[in-house]
Amino acid sequence: MAKVTLKGTGQLNGPVVIDKTIEMDSNQARAFVGSKKDEVITATISAHYPGVKINPKQIGVNVVF
Repeated sequence: MAKVTLKGTGQLNGPVVIDKTIEMDSNQARAFVGSKKDEVITATISAHYPGVKINPKQIGVNVVF
């Protein structure tokens, strides 16, 4: 199991602080550091923070295997 921490800010009627730690298997966690990490970050944040607009390049990702 790996822990993925997402930190940053989004926008929804004002700033929204994004500070989320998710535990998942190692294969899914590798997607956060792969070539399509922007799509994975956007999909994950839209699932946990619906309606919040983000720039995936401004979201910090820390993966601990």
